[in-house]
Amino acid sequence: MLRSLTKKSLIIAASAVAAVAALRGASPKALERLNAIADDVELAKVPDNAPRIGVTTNSNTNLSSKISRSYYDAVVRAGGVPVVIPTTTDRNLLSAIVDGIDGLLLTGGGDVDPSFFGQKPIPQLGEVTARRDTTELMLVRMAANRNIPMLGICRGCQLLNVAFGGTLYQDIYTRPGGDLLDHRSADGTYTEHTVTVDTSSRLFKVLGDTVVTVNSSHHQAIDRVADGAKVAARAPDGIVEAIDFHPQRRVSGVQWHPEQFWGRNPQMNAIYTAFVEEAALYHKARTIHSRIFSIDTHTDAPLCLTEGQDISKRMKNCVNLPKMREGLLDAQFFAAYVSSAPKVKNADGKIVRHVAPLVQSSFDKAEKRVQELIAITKQQAERNSALCGIARTRQEALALKAQGKKAIFIGVENGLGVGTDLSRIRHYHEQGVIYMTLCHVYDNQICHSSSHTSNPRFGLTEFGKKAVEEMNRLGMLIDLSHASEGTFYDVMRISKSPVICSHSSARALCDHDRNLTDDQLRSLARNGGVCQVSNYSGFLVKKGQKATLDDYIRHIVHVIEVAGIDHVGIGTDFDGGGGIPGCEADNDMVNITLRLIELGYSEADIEKLWGGNFFRVLEAQRPETASDK
Repeated sequence: MLRSLTKKSLIIAASAVAAVAALRGASPKALERLNAIADDVELAKVPDNAPRIGVTTNSNTNLSSKISRSYYDAVVRAGGVPVVIPTTTDRNLLSAIVDGIDGLLLTGGGDVDPSFFGQKPIPQLGEVTARRDTTELMLVRMAANRNIPMLGICRGCQLLNVAFGGTLYQDIYTRPGGDLLDHRSADGTYTEHTVTVDTSSRLFKVLGDTVVTVNSSHHQAIDRVADGAKVAARAPDGIVEAIDFHPQRRVSGVQWHPEQFWGRNPQMNAIYTAFVEEAALYHKARTIHSRIFSIDTHTDAPLCLTEGQDISKRMKNCVNLPKMREGLLDAQFFAAYVSSAPKVKNADGKIVRHVAPLVQSSFDKAEKRVQELIAITKQQAERNSALCGIARTRQEALALKAQGKKAIFIGVENGLGVGTDLSRIRHYHEQGVIYMTLCHVYDNQICHSSSHTSNPRFGLTEFGKKAVEEMNRLGMLIDLSHASEGTFYDVMRISKSPVICSHSSARALCDHDRNLTDDQLRSLARNGGVCQVSNYSGFLVKKGQKATLDDYIRHIVHVIEVAGIDHVGIGTDFDGGGGIPGCEADNDMVNITLRLIELGYSEADIEKLWGGNFFRVLEAQRPETASDK
């Protein structure tokens, strides 16, 4: 990375300053020499893979921005390219800045306004600058939305705690109980003391010691730790000195100033080096996503799009265009889902579910709902045509990406709405439906389900066999998520085209009837199909446990090991129950890529997992033409 060039870069910079100093007043020679140095950028060329580190600045009452040189020198020496961020409240400008960085360094400075953590100021509160607080809190929110690595230094550590919902001591010397160390000398300069590092923290992995000597210059400190955060180090008096802010993300803070130790304490150097390396990993993931096409093959997003909702807004649901942009996701399947178990109220008014009778009225009701959800999806795409579009093929999806737009594909989850009328399948296909999930959690007129089924060994009905043949004829993908094993193997025998499981995980790791056995995975591979791994917690870990991104990655890796790299993809089930810590919504999708890179998967492998395998199966569908008849 940049480390090998750092010395040369600093020498050239020093030469430029020396040239001007030596020739000041001897115009035009000074300018000519400086121009020559500026033109000869090849000598100090920054590698394309060097991460860009946003560095926040201090702001005084005159609204001028300034920064200590030690911060950006530490970034350069660690291998990064510092991008100094001005104090501004322009959210569009800040968003554009964050889009161009791979890491965010929050620097030291004055006090944090207590209004941001629900307190009134006390007399001992120092100078606060609302403009800086606003700038940095907005930056943290934007960076967190994009899963960009962050490091907080001193005030920056405190501000991260506030940004994630924690509180501060406005002045630690007013803290009740216990003797305090001198965390700040009388003249405001640094004092030194030891801290004890938690061996389970990320900081311990970086420093390698449980007790280290740090410098100190602060009077505010962390009081209540933000939810989900973990204390990484404490001073002997109990003051929090370092913190990890999320177990599934790369956000940390230290209360001291490691940049002041540069050159005399390798341990302190390692804090910046580890941070820049995390930013380099993010930069690599961001670069890969710019070159590949990423698609999530199953969400229930249309169910969230009630009256007045708009996918161009960053809503609380998992799937919308701003979150897709933040997570570097190119395309999303919107499934028109219908249940085989309508909601019914019992005598106490409690909602219960009953299996829908397989009669024409149930078929018609389901068909009406499918049409409503398809219409909702198309209306959203039309309303936001400057940002997205409906796609049916890889070529259409790539064209949308080239225009800076997101692609939306349409699927149908549960064939209940088809009834016993094969022409409805053709109608779905004509409306742009790419796949149909044959059933949901109950048996229907097409096949038996994996869940509430009369017998998991039973498979396709006679009508179901005709439905499979019709889908093959039209070139519509058959989706076997939710299908019983009997249905799965019936389709394997009958289908003339590769199939998909749009959101299924591995039964070998979680014994759930919705998951695929290793034998099914191998059969799917022989068929040429693909398993799109779901991140629904109940499909990843035992009942009663809560899955994380680590569990999800284990399922992906297992399916790769059993079926092969050419038969695996991503199908989250967002807005239908999918979502786990570390991958809770579209904006977290980049975290999957980060983990795959760390595990050693190549860009070619990652491209297959993110869409290459799915599109291969889609393009293998061979609709019948007039010449085939």
